[in-house]
Parts: sequence; structure tokens; C-alpha cells
Amino acid sequence: MRLLCCLDGTNIKEISSAVSSMLRQDGLTVGVLYVTDTGPHGEIERQRERFPGRPPLPPMRREQMQRADVAAAQDILDEGVRYLPGAEKLQRTGRPEREIVIGASAWQADLIVICPRSPQRSEPALGPRSVGHVARFVLDHAPCPVLLVRKKSPIERLP
Repeated sequence: MRLLCCLDGTNIKEISSAVSSMLRQDGLTVGVLYVTDTGPHGEIERQRERFPGRPPLPPMRREQMQRADVAAAQDILDEGVRYLPGAEKLQRTGRPEREIVIGASAWQADLIVICPRSPQRSEPALGPRSVGHVARFVLDHAPCPVLLVRKKSPIERLP
């Protein structure tokens, strides 16, 4: 079985807890995937273009941003391997929802494990907004089953 765990930098504890019982299986291969989202960089450029005469980002600044993205991705994947020893690191760049589906297919995952990002509210959302757009896309388009791991809301954490 090939288990693909999708990391976002905040969810490794929840994911490792959810898959801990599966880790005892023979023949299990675990992959940890982190997708560097390219959307924010495009948005920066679009905002800069709104102001006439504003030059594009200098190449040196773009390089700094790319290096920071690569370092952050590596840190997140390293943390994933600390929680899931022996996991294969997979890093992709692009739109997270699409790259998770493409990556799962290319890696031939048998199960995708993902935590939805939900709005920061005191009450959990109901209906289609109960999960973020990335998890919703993965649920709708994944090439294999998806295990959706919920984070505890602030209300659930209270004693």
C-alpha cells in the first residue's frame, strides 16, 4: 500500500496520529508531499501592475523569494520525516489542489491523507464550506480514496 500524506506546515501531528495504526502494516510505503503554492507570487505581480510606472520585482528579490520557498518546503518535509520515519519526500510547485492530485497519480498512491483548512471561527462551518478549497478539489478529483483528517476546533480543545 502506498500512503501519501499531504503536509501544509501545520498538520503533521494530526496526520501522523491518524495514520499511526497503518504504519505497522507490511509492505507500506509512505510519502510526505508538500506543494509550494505559486498563487501568492502571481498575486504580488498583479498588484504591482496596478500602479503605472511601477517596475516588476527585481530578479534578485525573486531569487530571494524562491530560496525562501525552497527552504520552507525542505523544513516542512524534514519535519514530516521526523514524525513518519522512512517516508519518501515529495515536493511539487504549483496550485496545491492540482499538484496533490497529479502527484498522487504519478506516485501511484493508494490513499491520500489530507487535513482540510477550515476558516478560523469559533463554530465549525457546515456544508460545502466545512473543508477548504484544496481538500474539496482533492476529494472530487483524487485518483484514489482520500482520508480527511479533521483538526480539532478551538471549541473541541476546551476542557
